Amino acid sequence: MAEKKPEKKAEAPAAGKPVEKKPAAPPTGGGNESNLLAAAGYIVGLIAIIMYLVKKEDKFLRFHAMQSILLWVGAFVVAFVLWILSAVIGMVPVIGVLGCVFGFLGLAIWLVAVVAALYCAYKAFEGEKYELPYIGPMARKYE
Repeated sequence: MAEKKPEKKAEAPAAGKPVEKKPAAPPTGGGNESNLLAAAGYIVGLIAIIMYLVKKEDKFLRFHAMQSILLWVGAFVVAFVLWILSAVIGMVPVIGVLGCVFGFLGLAIWLVAVVAALYCAYKAFEGEKYELPYIGPMARKYE
C-alpha cells in the first residue's frame, strides 16, 4: 500500500522575520481618475466639454464626455422647443390648456435627462461603457 505523507502545516513567521505581503487586487471600479472625471462630466456639463477637448488619448473618457454633451444639449433643445410652444399656445384662448401640457412635457424631459445622467454617472464611475439608446451610438462616432 501507498504510504501517506504527513501534510505540512503553515508555520507562523518567526519573531523578527518580516512577513511578505501580497499586493492587493486592483479595484474593480470607482478608483480610477478617468472613471471619476467621466462620472463628473454627467453631473457638471462644463467638465464634459473640457475633458472632451483636453483628453484626446482616453477613449473611455471621451465617449462619456460626448454622451453627456449630447444628452444635455438634446434635452435642452427639446425642452426649449416645448416651452416655446407652451408659451405660444398658452396665449390662444381656445387651446390654452394645451400650452400647460407642453410646459409639463418640457419639465418631464428635464427630469428624464437628470435620471439618465445620474445613472450614466454611476455606470461611468464603475468603469462601464454604458450607451444610452440613440445617443450612445452617436457618441461612439466622436470618441
